[in-house]
Amino acid sequence: MDRRNYFTSKFKEDTKFASKYEIDVINSLTDLNLQYDDLVLLEKLPGLDYRKRVYIDEDTQIGVLEFDLLDLDWKFTPTPYYYQLVDSKNIQLKPTRRRLKGKYLREEYIENLEDFLEAVKGEERFLGVEMGDFIGVGVKREKGIKLKDLKRKKKDVSIRKREEYLENNRERINRLVEYSRDILKRYIDRYRERGYMINASFSGGKDSSVSTLLAREIIPDIDVIFIDTGLEYPDTLKYVRRFAKKYDLNLHVVNGDYFWDHLEREGIPTKDNRWCNSVCKLIPLKNFFLEHYPNKKVLTIDGSRRFESFTRARLNYTRRSGFIDFQVNLFPILDWNALDVWSYIFLENIPYHPLYDRGFERIGCYLCPAALNSEFLRVRDLYPELWERWVNYLKRYYTMDEILRGFWRWRELPPKMKELKK
Repeated sequence: MDRRNYFTSKFKEDTKFASKYEIDVINSLTDLNLQYDDLVLLEKLPGLDYRKRVYIDEDTQIGVLEFDLLDLDWKFTPTPYYYQLVDSKNIQLKPTRRRLKGKYLREEYIENLEDFLEAVKGEERFLGVEMGDFIGVGVKREKGIKLKDLKRKKKDVSIRKREEYLENNRERINRLVEYSRDILKRYIDRYRERGYMINASFSGGKDSSVSTLLAREIIPDIDVIFIDTGLEYPDTLKYVRRFAKKYDLNLHVVNGDYFWDHLEREGIPTKDNRWCNSVCKLIPLKNFFLEHYPNKKVLTIDGSRRFESFTRARLNYTRRSGFIDFQVNLFPILDWNALDVWSYIFLENIPYHPLYDRGFERIGCYLCPAALNSEFLRVRDLYPELWERWVNYLKRYYTMDEILRGFWRWRELPPKMKELKK
């Protein structure tokens, strides 16, 4: 049996609880009045930027939330079950054996014709459609309203509380944690016998918070390493120090503030040329190891997870560093979904970085090309001075429209970004 299937949630892609910011965005785009402690799950989808399925339990998807790079705005596309959830004036279809899915709705199909004609003239792009025990979504086109989807109604479509989900999954999370502890114990013992020095990497993000605390259970005085690249959000260093104080961590802050010194020579960092990772993280980290662990090999506990990306999906529990030849990385939460990470954080009341509730998916450098463009625009809102400094540099090579839509993030644009540029 695949242990990952036994331990992790049923979602195939990385999934999380909706943050306060995401709850606010969904409420602004819909007729919902979600509360911050409601159970709203977001599952990652492929796309140019932020794009996620929206669930109100593990089986009931009510829509897709995405950030549109063309309009630079948020959009919500409802599924049929959204219209079971909200109090809306749905179009009622007469019973028929005809296959209507994918077809335009004719007046002769309609039970409540007056409401239908009003909807045709209205501004709403999506409309609820009902036919007996079935519920669907109508999409307004130039020719009329097209039935996009039709599903059998569910008996219970309602909002539950996040706390209920957490309690129902407590045992599964406990099993997952115990398995990660076993991984840590097994590999730490193995590498200690070989003379390796053990440390933990801490970025201030949710994943490294969890992996660091699990490592601390095995080695209470473990060296915890945070690299300050000089490009961190102002809140990050504050959070890191508070976190270290709360858990009495042996924190080492490594200086990696070399970005601006290398920018002119190296050029704008991109998804396909992240030179900044070497200059601001790996070289300073290597120098730290050489100073603190002279003539020693190193095992670093890292919070990377398979669900995060295609590249990380191929990881094993340990990997030899491709840059630091005397370092091995250990990934104790490799099998965890983001939903598992957040469940553990909430169950254990672990403090998390405040920017997760303000529109950020990842905690790292504010100008990271690997971040979402929707996050970069949040930098403009929350940290205008940081935004201005970077945008003023980008303006040497890009128009403002190109900057706002993130074209600077690639040396070679992928096909969909080329289409967007047209």
